[in-house]
Amino acid sequence: MQPCSCIPCPKIENDDYDWYKRHDARCELTKKNQYDIVFIGDSITHFWADEDGVTHGVEVWNEYYGRRRAFNLGFGFDRTQNVLWRLEHGEIDGQHPKLIVLNIGTNQFSATPNYPCDTSEDAAEGIKTVIARLRTMFPETELIVMALLPRGTTAMNYRDKIDATNVIVKEYVETLSHTEFLDLSAQFTHPDGFLKSELYRNCLTHLTPAGYRIWAKALEPRIRRILKED
Repeated sequence: MQPCSCIPCPKIENDDYDWYKRHDARCELTKKNQYDIVFIGDSITHFWADEDGVTHGVEVWNEYYGRRRAFNLGFGFDRTQNVLWRLEHGEIDGQHPKLIVLNIGTNQFSATPNYPCDTSEDAAEGIKTVIARLRTMFPETELIVMALLPRGTTAMNYRDKIDATNVIVKEYVETLSHTEFLDLSAQFTHPDGFLKSELYRNCLTHLTPAGYRIWAKALEPRIRRILKED
């Protein structure tokens, strides 16, 4: 029996924006434009660009992607099942991206009245299902799968689950062509395991501009190679 992380469904949580309106707007953009780079994810991706009133990393986004045909498909509070639903409902229909950057899965561990906390195994299965779907939709597109970033304090019950999930997903990604697992965890933590506070906002999940810059710099040589900009 499939875990719920693998079963497509629309929004689960009520966040500070209109989830369906954003989805419809993204679908309209795909009808009008072609994109070379598509970022897919949750609020960490969503908040990178100047959209829906949140501008956590917009200066970094504009610096690196303002001149490129980049498309932000991050949705606040999304889980893997939400991404699967969005992929099945037109958000990248008709697109031929050269690169997709996927960063999804941390909210599998965000327990709310609407959703219990997943196990690492179920979270990983959800991520793997998204990857498999993208590989079917875009078999020749380069896909970068981001490792889940560490979040919260060392006393919170996130780190071990995230680490275990990353191990499972990494092993799966290594069996696939045109797919890379990119783990930036070490750049976001001190040797003692504490988060580098300058890279995170007060929630210890979302990133500051400095955090987004680390992510962008790690992607840049890969993007330049894939887009043949060198």
